[in-house]
Amino acid sequence: MRKFGLSLLLCSMAAVPGAALSQEASSPDEYLCALTGECAEEAQEAATDPQQSGSPRVSATRSFSLATPSNRPARTTSNRPRQAAARPAPARPRIATGQPGRVNLRLSFGSGSSVLSSAAQAEVRAFAAALQRPQLANTRFMIEGHTDAGGSRAVNVNLSQRRAQAVADYMASQGVARTRIEVRGYGYDRPLPGRPASADENRRVEAVRISS
Repeated sequence: MRKFGLSLLLCSMAAVPGAALSQEASSPDEYLCALTGECAEEAQEAATDPQQSGSPRVSATRSFSLATPSNRPARTTSNRPRQAAARPAPARPRIATGQPGRVNLRLSFGSGSSVLSSAAQAEVRAFAAALQRPQLANTRFMIEGHTDAGGSRAVNVNLSQRRAQAVADYMASQGVARTRIEVRGYGYDRPLPGRPASADENRRVEAVRISS
């Protein structure tokens, strides 16, 4: 029985790294922050959380006590002003912005593939939701596809175009008007800064703001 329990424990521990490596999708707020600079602060969360705002928690049972009175003198209250709790910094996006108006959609593709995984679809849904916010509702975007340097240039230009088109099609299925979307594939001509053209990270799709 102990061996069986140990086996279950080892199996559950082996499953954890795979779950930990899964990428959590960005939120529409993060894309809005990256594209417009309008970043939501965590002040409201701090105001509702006593541990963050510096206010002590009050227990429902503190109105009475079963303990006997103590003979110790009462604690005097200090006249020093209480230092205000530091406000949390504004929430910053996890989304890479190579230049103003440009975001990397954090999509990963298999080698030679333009198929959107379920994780990639979740990321595109968040981006599409951001584009329907009032701040971006009238903005047009270029969806740019990129590849690594494996294979010929002609093959990679076609592949990058298909990757960008797959993203544009999914955006349209989420309610973004096709008139707001242009598509272009660059193959391996534009690797990420500081990365060799052969790096896997170059298999990506970026969105560039082209009008407002």
